[in-house]
Amino acid sequence: MKTFFVITVTCPDRPGIVERVTEVVVAHGGNWEASRMAHLGGEFAGIVLVSVAADKADALAQSLRELAEPPMTVAVKVTQPPSTSVAGLRHYRFQLTGADHEGIVHTVAAYLASQGVNVEDMETDVVSAPVTASPLFRMVAQLHVPQRLTDECLRANLADIADREGVDIEIIASD
Repeated sequence: MKTFFVITVTCPDRPGIVERVTEVVVAHGGNWEASRMAHLGGEFAGIVLVSVAADKADALAQSLRELAEPPMTVAVKVTQPPSTSVAGLRHYRFQLTGADHEGIVHTVAAYLASQGVNVEDMETDVVSAPVTASPLFRMVAQLHVPQRLTDECLRANLADIADREGVDIEIIASD
């Protein structure tokens, strides 16, 4: 039997953070299942899914928590094993680009939540637009959409949001 943990780590960015966390995981016989890590505003932020034999779980969790010495924070949470099937949901790749302004993510997130759409994965950033170098906002996400929300309705409502926000939205079925 395995125990699964979601581990979050934040601290000022510097070399060796990932190495230190992996050292603890390996020392306890854990397996690094999946992760997302980023440099955000001078800070390292990472989230990791780790599995370990149930009889080693408490020791691993304790050792991971011991990594948390200011300014590093470490949170360890028991979670469920990853599921590869999401019954009754359709999968889409969502991409948004447009001039950066406040409220874009909230507007999209509020609509998706109101329709029961789950944001499985999301990345956002601001880059310089070609030629003008003005701030260009980009958002890419993987969505799980309930069957009751038709493809036509989803596309029409996202097109309305794109018009109101002055952005381009592309959505591609990825089943």
